[in-house]
Amino acid sequence: MLKTLASLGELTAAKEDFEELKRTHPDVFDQLLHVVSLTRQLQIKYGYMGSLLMDEDLKPYHPEYVKESILSLYQKEVGKLTAHEDVQIVQDRLNKHKKVGYPKLFLLILGAKPEMLKGSTIIK
Repeated sequence: MLKTLASLGELTAAKEDFEELKRTHPDVFDQLLHVVSLTRQLQIKYGYMGSLLMDEDLKPYHPEYVKESILSLYQKEVGKLTAHEDVQIVQDRLNKHKKVGYPKLFLLILGAKPEMLKGSTIIK
């Protein structure tokens, strides 16, 4: 599978979209931030979280070394986000910036600067 690198403009546009989400829908943004932070702390691939949120194939990102009990708790937390009344707004933004990729999008949500992510390819 060939992946293209996101340009600085694409990263900046995504960052601005999620900043707008934070201003206009703080409740769903806080839930998203919680799940992104949990994903990072549990060292689960961002692709797994993105796939859960977008109802995509989980196989490529399935965590191999996470106990099923922990994974179940994690899925419940993601489920709270997917059950949120404004989750469609989050999903629309993720779809809009799909080319950027879930890892970089979620790092932007955590506060990473677009300049730091431009050209990075190691993140999963």
